Amino acid sequence: MKFPQYHDEVLKALKALGNPALGRHMAEDRGSSLKYVGIRVPALRRRVQQGFSFYDLDQATVLAIWDDLWMGSEWGDVLFAAEEYYRPIVRKRVDDAYWPVMKRWIDRVDNWCHADGLSGTYSRLLEADPRTVMPVLERWNMDESLWPRRVSIVSLIHYTGKNAAFLPPDDVLPMVDRCVEDRRQPMQKAVGWVLREMWRAYPEEIEDYLKGNAARIAPSAFTRAIERMDAGARKEMRARQAS
Repeated sequence: MKFPQYHDEVLKALKALGNPALGRHMAEDRGSSLKYVGIRVPALRRRVQQGFSFYDLDQATVLAIWDDLWMGSEWGDVLFAAEEYYRPIVRKRVDDAYWPVMKRWIDRVDNWCHADGLSGTYSRLLEADPRTVMPVLERWNMDESLWPRRVSIVSLIHYTGKNAAFLPPDDVLPMVDRCVEDRRQPMQKAVGWVLREMWRAYPEEIEDYLKGNAARIAPSAFTRAIERMDAGARKEMRARQAS
Protein backbone atom coordinates (compact mmCIF):
# COMPACT_ATOMS: atom_id res chain seq x y z
CA MET A 1 0.00 0.00 0.00
CA LYS A 2 1.16 3.54 -0.76
CA PHE A 3 -0.44 5.02 2.35
CA PRO A 4 -0.15 2.43 5.13
CA GLN A 5 -0.16 5.13 7.80
CA TYR A 6 -3.65 6.25 6.80
CA HIS A 7 -4.88 2.69 6.57
CA ASP A 8 -3.68 2.13 10.12
CA GLU A 9 -5.38 5.34 11.27
CA VAL A 10 -8.74 4.41 9.75
CA LEU A 11 -8.60 0.79 10.88
CA LYS A 12 -7.64 1.73 14.45
CA ALA A 13 -10.55 4.20 14.68
CA LEU A 14 -13.05 1.63 13.39
CA LYS A 15 -11.74 -1.15 15.61
CA ALA A 16 -12.28 1.09 18.64
CA LEU A 17 -16.01 1.08 17.81
CA GLY A 18 -16.26 -2.51 16.64
CA ASN A 19 -17.31 -5.86 18.02
CA PRO A 20 -15.13 -8.79 16.88
CA ALA A 21 -17.93 -11.33 17.33
CA LEU A 22 -20.23 -9.22 15.17
CA GLY A 23 -17.43 -8.85 12.66
CA ARG A 24 -17.09 -12.61 12.30
CA HIS A 25 -20.84 -12.91 11.86
CA MET A 26 -20.82 -10.20 9.17
CA ALA A 27 -18.15 -12.00 7.17
CA GLU A 28 -19.99 -15.31 7.40
CA ASP A 29 -23.42 -13.82 6.69
CA ARG A 30 -22.19 -12.01 3.58
CA GLY A 31 -19.98 -14.84 2.38
CA SER A 32 -17.12 -12.37 2.24
CA SER A 33 -13.43 -13.25 2.25
CA LEU A 34 -12.63 -9.91 3.92
CA LYS A 35 -12.25 -9.39 7.66
CA TYR A 36 -14.62 -7.15 9.62
CA VAL A 37 -14.22 -5.24 12.87
CA GLY A 38 -17.97 -5.48 13.46
CA ILE A 39 -19.03 -1.83 13.41
CA ARG A 40 -22.65 -0.87 12.77
CA VAL A 41 -23.39 1.41 9.82
CA PRO A 42 -24.59 4.44 11.85
CA ALA A 43 -21.44 4.35 14.00
CA LEU A 44 -19.20 3.93 10.97
CA ARG A 45 -20.96 6.79 9.23
CA ARG A 46 -20.51 9.10 12.20
CA ARG A 47 -16.83 8.22 12.51
CA VAL A 48 -16.18 8.89 8.83
CA GLN A 49 -17.95 12.23 9.13
CA GLN A 50 -15.80 13.11 12.15
CA GLY A 51 -12.79 13.04 9.87
CA PHE A 52 -9.29 11.64 9.61
CA SER A 53 -5.98 13.44 9.42
CA PHE A 54 -5.79 13.28 5.62
CA TYR A 55 -9.04 15.21 5.15
CA ASP A 56 -6.96 18.40 5.21
CA LEU A 57 -5.11 17.38 2.06
CA ASP A 58 -6.21 18.33 -1.45
CA GLN A 59 -9.08 16.32 -2.92
CA ALA A 60 -6.94 14.55 -5.51
CA THR A 61 -4.72 13.21 -2.73
CA VAL A 62 -7.74 12.26 -0.60
CA LEU A 63 -9.10 10.27 -3.55
CA ALA A 64 -5.73 8.59 -4.05
CA ILE A 65 -5.68 7.61 -0.38
CA TRP A 66 -9.20 6.15 -0.38
CA ASP A 67 -8.36 4.32 -3.61
CA ASP A 68 -5.26 2.84 -2.02
CA LEU A 69 -7.23 1.77 1.05
CA TRP A 70 -10.03 0.28 -1.04
CA MET A 71 -7.73 -1.67 -3.31
CA GLY A 72 -5.34 -2.83 -0.60
CA SER A 73 -7.18 -3.33 2.68
CA GLU A 74 -8.10 -6.77 4.03
CA TRP A 75 -10.85 -5.18 6.13
CA GLY A 76 -14.33 -4.77 4.70
CA ASP A 77 -15.09 -1.93 7.10
CA VAL A 78 -12.29 0.15 5.56
CA LEU A 79 -13.97 -0.27 2.18
CA PHE A 80 -17.26 0.82 3.76
CA ALA A 81 -15.50 3.90 5.10
CA ALA A 82 -14.48 4.87 1.57
CA GLU A 83 -18.06 4.40 0.38
CA GLU A 84 -19.40 6.47 3.26
CA TYR A 85 -16.96 9.29 2.59
CA TYR A 86 -18.14 9.71 -0.99
CA ARG A 87 -21.80 8.81 -0.55
CA PRO A 88 -22.95 12.32 0.55
CA ILE A 89 -20.47 14.07 -1.74
CA VAL A 90 -21.70 12.54 -5.00
CA ARG A 91 -25.31 13.36 -4.12
CA LYS A 92 -24.34 17.05 -4.43
CA ARG A 93 -21.53 17.13 -6.98
CA VAL A 94 -19.50 14.75 -9.11
CA ASP A 95 -15.85 15.30 -9.95
CA ASP A 96 -14.57 14.07 -13.32
CA ALA A 97 -11.71 12.37 -11.46
CA TYR A 98 -14.01 9.97 -9.61
CA TRP A 99 -15.07 7.50 -12.31
CA PRO A 100 -11.59 6.64 -13.72
CA VAL A 101 -10.56 5.70 -10.18
CA MET A 102 -13.75 4.25 -8.74
CA LYS A 103 -14.61 2.00 -11.67
CA ARG A 104 -11.67 -0.16 -10.54
CA TRP A 105 -13.29 -0.65 -7.16
CA ILE A 106 -15.60 -3.31 -8.60
CA ASP A 107 -12.59 -5.65 -8.59
CA ARG A 108 -12.65 -5.87 -4.78
CA VAL A 109 -16.38 -6.54 -4.39
CA ASP A 110 -17.21 -10.01 -3.07
CA ASN A 111 -20.55 -9.46 -1.30
CA TRP A 112 -23.91 -7.78 -1.80
CA CYS A 113 -23.33 -5.10 0.82
CA HIS A 114 -20.24 -3.61 -0.83
CA ALA A 115 -21.87 -4.11 -4.23
CA ASP A 116 -24.95 -2.11 -3.31
CA GLY A 117 -23.01 0.64 -1.54
CA LEU A 118 -20.77 1.05 -4.55
CA SER A 119 -23.80 0.99 -6.86
CA GLY A 120 -25.21 3.97 -4.98
CA THR A 121 -22.10 5.96 -5.86
CA TYR A 122 -22.03 4.67 -9.42
CA SER A 123 -25.64 5.74 -9.94
CA ARG A 124 -24.66 9.34 -9.25
CA LEU A 125 -21.64 9.12 -11.54
CA LEU A 126 -23.87 7.60 -14.24
CA GLU A 127 -26.41 10.39 -14.00
CA ALA A 128 -23.65 13.00 -14.21
CA ASP A 129 -21.86 11.45 -17.19
CA PRO A 130 -23.89 8.71 -18.91
CA ARG A 131 -21.78 8.71 -22.09
CA THR A 132 -18.71 7.68 -20.11
CA VAL A 133 -20.23 5.45 -17.43
CA MET A 134 -22.97 3.58 -19.28
CA PRO A 135 -20.68 1.72 -21.72
CA VAL A 136 -18.79 0.25 -18.76
CA LEU A 137 -22.00 -0.80 -17.03
CA GLU A 138 -23.20 -2.38 -20.27
CA ARG A 139 -19.96 -4.36 -20.46
CA TRP A 140 -20.42 -5.55 -16.88
CA ASN A 141 -24.03 -6.37 -17.71
CA MET A 142 -22.81 -9.02 -20.16
CA ASP A 143 -20.18 -10.36 -17.75
CA GLU A 144 -20.84 -13.76 -16.22
CA SER A 145 -19.28 -12.67 -12.92
CA LEU A 146 -21.96 -12.11 -10.30
CA TRP A 147 -21.00 -8.80 -8.75
CA PRO A 148 -20.21 -6.76 -11.87
CA ARG A 149 -23.47 -8.00 -13.38
CA ARG A 150 -25.49 -7.14 -10.27
CA VAL A 151 -23.85 -3.72 -10.00
CA SER A 152 -24.62 -3.04 -13.67
CA ILE A 153 -28.36 -2.93 -12.99
CA VAL A 154 -28.47 -1.72 -9.38
CA SER A 155 -26.48 1.34 -10.50
CA LEU A 156 -29.38 2.31 -12.78
CA ILE A 157 -31.44 3.36 -9.75
CA HIS A 158 -30.89 5.96 -7.01
CA TYR A 159 -31.48 3.73 -4.00
CA THR A 160 -35.27 3.77 -3.53
CA GLY A 161 -38.39 5.93 -3.49
CA LYS A 162 -40.28 8.16 -5.89
CA ASN A 163 -37.12 9.82 -7.22
CA ALA A 164 -35.14 6.61 -7.62
CA ALA A 165 -35.70 6.27 -11.37
CA PHE A 166 -33.62 8.70 -13.39
CA LEU A 167 -33.38 6.75 -16.65
CA PRO A 168 -36.21 5.84 -19.06
CA PRO A 169 -37.38 2.23 -19.47
CA ASP A 170 -35.73 2.01 -22.90
CA ASP A 171 -32.34 2.34 -21.17
CA VAL A 172 -33.08 0.18 -18.14
CA LEU A 173 -35.17 -2.74 -19.40
CA PRO A 174 -32.68 -4.18 -21.92
CA MET A 175 -30.06 -4.43 -19.17
CA VAL A 176 -32.51 -5.96 -16.71
CA ASP A 177 -33.73 -8.36 -19.38
CA ARG A 178 -30.22 -9.79 -19.85
CA CYS A 179 -30.27 -10.73 -16.16
CA VAL A 180 -33.81 -12.09 -15.87
CA GLU A 181 -32.83 -15.70 -16.41
CA ASP A 182 -29.75 -15.54 -14.18
CA ARG A 183 -31.09 -17.57 -11.27
CA ARG A 184 -28.40 -16.64 -8.74
CA GLN A 185 -30.23 -15.23 -5.73
CA PRO A 186 -28.40 -11.88 -5.56
CA MET A 187 -29.23 -11.30 -9.21
CA GLN A 188 -32.89 -12.14 -8.74
CA LYS A 189 -33.15 -9.76 -5.79
CA ALA A 190 -31.61 -7.03 -7.91
CA VAL A 191 -33.90 -7.73 -10.87
CA GLY A 192 -37.00 -7.53 -8.69
CA TRP A 193 -35.83 -4.39 -6.91
CA VAL A 194 -34.99 -2.49 -10.09
CA LEU A 195 -38.34 -3.38 -11.67
CA ARG A 196 -40.17 -2.35 -8.49
CA GLU A 197 -38.50 1.05 -8.36
CA MET A 198 -38.94 1.65 -12.09
CA TRP A 199 -42.64 0.84 -11.70
CA ARG A 200 -43.06 3.88 -9.44
CA ALA A 201 -42.11 6.18 -12.31
CA TYR A 202 -43.24 4.11 -15.31
CA PRO A 203 -46.10 1.85 -14.18
CA GLU A 204 -47.54 1.12 -17.63
CA GLU A 205 -44.22 0.23 -19.22
CA ILE A 206 -43.11 -1.98 -16.33
CA GLU A 207 -46.48 -3.74 -16.08
CA ASP A 208 -46.33 -4.47 -19.81
CA TYR A 209 -42.83 -5.89 -19.37
CA LEU A 210 -43.91 -8.06 -16.43
CA LYS A 211 -46.92 -9.39 -18.31
CA GLY A 212 -44.89 -10.17 -21.38
CA ASN A 213 -42.06 -11.87 -19.49
CA ALA A 214 -43.87 -13.44 -16.53
CA ALA A 215 -42.78 -16.95 -17.48
CA ARG A 216 -39.12 -15.97 -17.62
CA ILE A 217 -38.93 -14.08 -14.33
CA ALA A 218 -38.13 -16.08 -11.18
CA PRO A 219 -40.98 -16.08 -8.59
CA SER A 220 -38.83 -14.28 -6.00
CA ALA A 221 -37.98 -11.48 -8.43
CA PHE A 222 -41.58 -11.26 -9.65
CA THR A 223 -42.90 -10.98 -6.09
CA ARG A 224 -40.51 -8.16 -5.30
CA ALA A 225 -41.30 -6.36 -8.56
CA ILE A 226 -45.06 -6.22 -7.84
CA GLU A 227 -45.02 -5.71 -4.07
CA ARG A 228 -45.93 -2.00 -4.22
CA MET A 229 -48.91 -2.51 -6.51
CA ASP A 230 -52.41 -2.58 -5.06
CA ALA A 231 -53.95 -5.91 -4.09
CA GLY A 232 -55.99 -6.24 -7.28
CA ALA A 233 -53.04 -5.59 -9.55
CA ARG A 234 -50.87 -8.03 -7.61
CA LYS A 235 -53.51 -10.73 -7.93
CA GLU A 236 -53.75 -10.18 -11.67
CA MET A 237 -49.97 -10.29 -12.03
CA ARG A 238 -49.65 -13.50 -10.01
CA ALA A 239 -52.32 -15.12 -12.16
CA ARG A 240 -50.39 -14.07 -15.23
CA GLN A 241 -47.23 -15.74 -13.97
CA ALA A 242 -49.07 -18.89 -12.91
CA SER A 243 -50.72 -19.34 -16.29
